[in-house]
Amino acid sequence: MDLHTLPEENPVSCAFCGSREPDADVRTQERLGVQVAVCAACRERFAGANAPATKAPVIEEPRGLPPTLGQQSGAVFALVQRMARIAADRPYTEEECEHCGHLVHHYRDRAGADVELAKESVLAVSVPADERWRVVADRAVTVAELDRDRADDGYDEDDEDDEDQVGARVRHAVVCPANPAPANPRLARMWNAHRTPPPPDH
Repeated sequence: MDLHTLPEENPVSCAFCGSREPDADVRTQERLGVQVAVCAACRERFAGANAPATKAPVIEEPRGLPPTLGQQSGAVFALVQRMARIAADRPYTEEECEHCGHLVHHYRDRAGADVELAKESVLAVSVPADERWRVVADRAVTVAELDRDRADDGYDEDDEDDEDQVGARVRHAVVCPANPAPANPRLARMWNAHRTPPPPDH
């Protein structure tokens, strides 16, 4: 029988496997430009062979386990120790002013007394000499003390009160809004700035 004229409704047998059972569902189908009889099983097989290969799913490698509670605690403890060492190396302690909330640096003067200095450093020439402090050898000293050292030839030139340097300090009480505004324009600006609460991370 000529397969080119094979009726589609009643083909004789599959051209590939020879199946002719009633449930084989043999149909004519074009293969390479020729009409041939193909059963359902062979059609499915050929369709699977021509289908594109399915890509295997990509499995991401684990990026490491999260730190354990012990590791986290150890890291926090190490940070606390580091911050404690930094604080211990400072020549001052700091606390918030109970009136304005700004930081106050507590230094010792040469006699060992506590001196509360504002955190900010200012240009020396903008501050009156009687309100100007310096930190020398980790101690808070006044300009008058530096002048006496100069007279006694007992000071280091690096510790000289250079009016062109930004390094002068003032007592916090002078610029704290709990006290009257100072007459000096530079100190008055610091006093006015302290009327605004400091940012949380000051």
